[in-house]
Amino acid sequence: MTSFRPKVFFYPAVFFAAFSLFSCSGERASEIKGMVYIPSGEFIMGSDEVDAQALGKEFGLRKGRFYEDESPRRKVSLDGFYMDIYEVTNRAYKEFVDATGYNAPGNRENRAYPPEAAEHPVTNVTWFDAHAFCQWAGKRLPTEEEWEKAYRGPNGNIYPWGTEFDIKKAVLDTESSAPVGSRQSDKSYYGVYDMAGNVMEWVDSWYGPYPGNTTENKDYGKNYRVLRGDAAGQDGHYMMNKISARGSNRNYYLPGGAADDGGFRCAKSLKEDNRGQGK
Repeated sequence: MTSFRPKVFFYPAVFFAAFSLFSCSGERASEIKGMVYIPSGEFIMGSDEVDAQALGKEFGLRKGRFYEDESPRRKVSLDGFYMDIYEVTNRAYKEFVDATGYNAPGNRENRAYPPEAAEHPVTNVTWFDAHAFCQWAGKRLPTEEEWEKAYRGPNGNIYPWGTEFDIKKAVLDTESSAPVGSRQSDKSYYGVYDMAGNVMEWVDSWYGPYPGNTTENKDYGKNYRVLRGDAAGQDGHYMMNKISARGSNRNYYLPGGAADDGGFRCAKSLKEDNRGQGK
């Protein structure tokens, strides 16, 4: 099975808007079907954890030690934005493929997927595929900062449900993905599902150091794109899942690569108008 990991290592687009969704921050934003509004403001990003036991080396981690690319822990301020409630599904991606003639994922014959997998997240998509879908939908990929804020909420949660890891709270204890939204417990403060588990997700950020990070990493630069979240059926190791499912954890891969454990969801800026050609 192809995997993004280093050796262990939609919803249909132009959505209908209603007027006046009153957010918890007092901001007013239109309602967009299938998306949730994340209000502007500060959140806690990154971590100051240290891989004192060198677990990264033990697990064959390409980037060296765990946590080194997550520091420093800091406050980041963002404008308000929308995030898809669920990961983009096989069904939704097929609508895009059928409407545009775009290539189907590499694991598909005749653009088909098993009927029982219609509501599972689409996988085997490159960063370019994910970007193309979001553009068609009148959206875009979220930035790394937006993804982490949607995951961690205003209190800097380590996991969507709090601070203690429980492998059964996310789709991590199964051999493959599950229909989106299957685990009610894997729901962030803002109501976004499957951010700790199910599949990893492409974001619209290059893999580079955070401001103030002095760690030397040969992979920093504009060669790799970031993926966030953890995935089912990949590690087979509780400790790896405990680390990888954290909201601050960063994965990365060549943007032209695709794997069984990688999918995506879309975001949208508050001021963006609906330019997508989907339906």
